[in-house]
Amino acid sequence: MVIKVAIIEDSKAYVSEMAQYLKNHDIEIVNIGYNGKEALDILSGEAFDVLLLDLILPHIDGMTLLKKYINPNKQYKVICMSAFVSDDVLKESVSLGVDYFLIKPIEFDVLLNTIQRVLNTSETNISEIDALDLLLEKIGFSYNLNGYKYIKCGVHLMLKHTHKMQLTKELYPLISDYYDVQANNVERSIRHAIKLAWEKELKTYWYNSEKTYIRPTNGELITHLYKKYKETQNEKN
Repeated sequence: MVIKVAIIEDSKAYVSEMAQYLKNHDIEIVNIGYNGKEALDILSGEAFDVLLLDLILPHIDGMTLLKKYINPNKQYKVICMSAFVSDDVLKESVSLGVDYFLIKPIEFDVLLNTIQRVLNTSETNISEIDALDLLLEKIGFSYNLNGYKYIKCGVHLMLKHTHKMQLTKELYPLISDYYDVQANNVERSIRHAIKLAWEKELKTYWYNSEKTYIRPTNGELITHLYKKYKETQNEKN
């Protein structure tokens, strides 16, 4: 079955690149709008499977479209896109029926995987997103990699333990038990994910955070993310 997608995004150059990439991967672009007013025609026009919605739009912004014009019981999926996202925005989006959130700049392979992902589940994926997801995606990690989920699992395991965990003796075995894989596969997958992210946004982020252009080890990255995530949780409380 051909997947039909509608796009509401104000950057014509960005839309052109995005649409071409999706078309090359057997996605049909049924309609494109560059502002909130054009979005209203799209919402009442030809049927589609997925709506790609930018939150920052001329005339009528994306959040207003969600509140006033997009029915939470819609038949299509909504993937929101924005460079500026907070936990409050995510929570409000959940209540308004958004199925997933992507942080700009967006890798088109991640966009394609997300479209396929939201269509293959009846549940709302956005409920699984937290500050850690937002940070990982923002600094170049692709959620479809095993290393991504192993890193997340490692951070959450560290949060549950009161003592400093040893990476190879404690953390890797716990992650491997949870996912029923070998511990050495966990180590390799995390290292591979870091290597790929380094060539995207991680290098700049790591320099701004740690003042070094040396790629972090698995332990250094997980410990860093653990500290950042814990700070976020403490701010909430």
